[in-house]
Amino acid sequence: MKHLFTLLLIIISSVGIAKNKTWLSLKPDGSIAFKIEAKSVDQFSDGYAAVKISLVENNTWVTRLGFVDKTGQMVIPAIYDKTKGDGFVNGRAWVKKKDDKYWTLIDKKGNVIKTGDYDNVGYILSGNNNLLCVQQGDYKGFIDYDGKEIIPCKYIGSSSFSQGLACVATEESDGYGFINEKGEVVIPLKFKQAGVTTFTEYDLARAGVGGTTVLIDKTGKIVFKTGQGNIQSISNGWIRVFTSSRRDDWGYLDFNDQWKIKPIYDKLSDFNEQGWAEATLKGYTGIIDTTGKTILDFKYATLYLNPKEDGYIMGVLPVEKPSSLLNTPKDYFTPDLKPVDTTGIKYIYPAKGGELMPYLDHNEKKGYLSRDFKVAIPAKYSRAEIFSEGLAWVSE
Repeated sequence: MKHLFTLLLIIISSVGIAKNKTWLSLKPDGSIAFKIEAKSVDQFSDGYAAVKISLVENNTWVTRLGFVDKTGQMVIPAIYDKTKGDGFVNGRAWVKKKDDKYWTLIDKKGNVIKTGDYDNVGYILSGNNNLLCVQQGDYKGFIDYDGKEIIPCKYIGSSSFSQGLACVATEESDGYGFINEKGEVVIPLKFKQAGVTTFTEYDLARAGVGGTTVLIDKTGKIVFKTGQGNIQSISNGWIRVFTSSRRDDWGYLDFNDQWKIKPIYDKLSDFNEQGWAEATLKGYTGIIDTTGKTILDFKYATLYLNPKEDGYIMGVLPVEKPSSLLNTPKDYFTPDLKPVDTTGIKYIYPAKGGELMPYLDHNEKKGYLSRDFKVAIPAKYSRAEIFSEGLAWVSE
């Protein structure tokens, strides 16, 4: 009778808890690396993938998070409730148990790294090799990978460093400026602006001075200002601006304050690696090059122009009634703007930097395409996640 009562408790407490299902970890050739039973899975990062598993604790079904390696071995036990961002990056991960007030920093062996008690923590970023953002109340600071506080929690502003600098302000400061990774103020906290900015590969950053936006160098010196528009970014060695209070009429200036691309566009993106920019004109979107020449006609409601990451360029056609992106008519193009034959394909998902692109066929099954749009793994799965670090999760 006791066993029956325990079984009933388990059944009752399992209501609302999704069951584990079988997940396969695929290699790019379609072969199975391993399989696991889990409620949900995350992509691999730094050699580990976070997985959530439904299990019984004290006669109650609960969901717990742990980490598996690329052989499917559970290398960090499923004792946590959540992780921050992608999980492990640069050998560290933030994790948290259900009743914990503060986040815990762990290494890849599961060892807890002692830190201060922080109300919140930032994402661990692969490019932020030295410091991790932490927060007490409304104020941010930074610790190193051994948990030592390097910059105290006294700033508002950026949660990361770019080109070795972070844009911050304090309660007492006159505005925003920049600190280095030692916490030293290298550009005075005096610039009046709405929020944070970053230094780009041009070693320049936007800053607010006298009610207008300028470009400063790493000494804080103003190197460019204009009365022709509001500065937004630097791309292709030019300055992207809009010229009206409605945030339209976009164009590009050079550093001599001369128009390279006249401000005729409703919207205008930065140029990508190929020297192409997404532009909107009279409500329709197309692509222009650095000469201003139209290389994809202005006929789309929106465009996805990141072929290096996505694997393709996608133009979404206008529709009278709003619909999901999955069901909206669209055109696909190769990274060199050749039309893609999508016969038998309902939707192509972005590769997000992975080797292959997930796709959905008209039978609502998923598989993978190579980056030259050939079927690499046939569509036979109900779920197919992106490839990351050479592996992808699928379920049948």
